[in-house]
Amino acid sequence: MNKKTNVPAPEPDLSLLLEGIRADAEAKIKTVESQAAEYASAKLRKAAEKAAAIEAEAAQTASVRESSIKAAYETRLRTETRKLELESEERFMRRVLDLAAAEYAKALDGPEYGDRVFAWACEAAIGIGGSEAEIRTSEAEARYLNAEFLARVEQGVFELAGRSIHLSLSKKPFLDRQGLLLESEGGRLCYDNSAPARLARAEGAMRGLIRATLESARSDSPDDFPDQGTGQS
Repeated sequence: MNKKTNVPAPEPDLSLLLEGIRADAEAKIKTVESQAAEYASAKLRKAAEKAAAIEAEAAQTASVRESSIKAAYETRLRTETRKLELESEERFMRRVLDLAAAEYAKALDGPEYGDRVFAWACEAAIGIGGSEAEIRTSEAEARYLNAEFLARVEQGVFELAGRSIHLSLSKKPFLDRQGLLLESEGGRLCYDNSAPARLARAEGAMRGLIRATLESARSDSPDDFPDQGTGQS
């Protein structure tokens, strides 16, 4: 009977084993690198998108802020322009009133002042509307007050308004202002036709005339009055 001989198994080829390990490692490295590149690319895309969104938002915010600043500036310009217009109108008005008051005072010594007092008295007598009234003046107009003057006024009222009125001199002190006033029913009714009262009544009409004059001056001189909407001078 033959004996079996134990033949040792051949040793594995280490070079082939190492080559397999290296190839597998290289494949895993490539996979990881590819995944890393894709991750980095995605991150960069998101970062770029976020940066673009921030830039667009900043641009929109800047545009809104610019519009807001422009609107605020235009509103302030209109306000300041109107303020200057009102101040100019008020200065002009005060100047006109001062000139008118000066003209009234200047007329005191004129030859026609008696006619003016007569006209003021007729106007007041018609305005007060009663059948009797007392006339009161400053000391400057008192020189005209006599029976003949009062009769002339009564006749003037009848001719102008078609009604009769009886006038008498007031026993009260002289007015402290130029002009005259009429009182009736014990002072309950009064028509003030003094110079300050006349100017006050005329002030509304004068303001309208001054406003129209200034508006005309602005439209005729565009270089001096800038466009309120653009702010250009």
